[in-house]
Parts: sequence; C-alpha cells; structure tokens
Amino acid sequence: MQIIIEIKNKITKLILKKGQKTLDEVTFGVDENISEKLLPNFDALLKKNKLMLEDIESVDVESDLGDAFTSRRIAEGMRNAFLWTKKERTQKSLDTDFGNSV
Repeated sequence: MQIIIEIKNKITKLILKKGQKTLDEVTFGVDENISEKLLPNFDALLKKNKLMLEDIESVDVESDLGDAFTSRRIAEGMRNAFLWTKKERTQKSLDTDFGNSV
C-alpha cells in the first residue's frame, strides 16, 4: 500500500492507495498549519483503515508548489522520516532474525 501526500490548489490530501485503487482519503487546507495537521491525519488514516506503519510500502509527495515552499518541505520531511523509520525497522528485524545485536 502507498500513501500519497498531495498538495494542490491550496488543498492537502492524504490518499491511501493499493495499486491503482484509492482506498481512503483525508483532506484539509494548506492554509491550516500543515505542520500541525499532517502527522495526526496520517496516523488517523492508518488507524481508520486498521493499518500499521509496516503495511505502507511507500509515501510519495505530489505538489504544485515549488521546492522553496514550507508546506512542500514539511511534506517531504515527513516522507523522508517515513523512509528512514522503515529502513531502521527493517534493519532491526534482519538483525534479530540473524542473531546480530544492534
């Protein structure tokens, strides 16, 4: 499964997809403080759909804002944090499976 953080036309959407099919979506305005809204809505989307972070294979950002816009940078920061967390969890799992200590 995939979550897309879409920021277009002053609207932010968190879109949960499986393949090409949209399973769920949360929408809020960009004018609202995205730094305060993004993570709680991301978490609510997972909980509503009874998913764990491990169920999400990727997070992508689609935006009509330029790279210099704070809203886009916050969304990309969240994506990067997700990728880092996923990598760390995978590494710990591998270490546990093969008896390595971290």
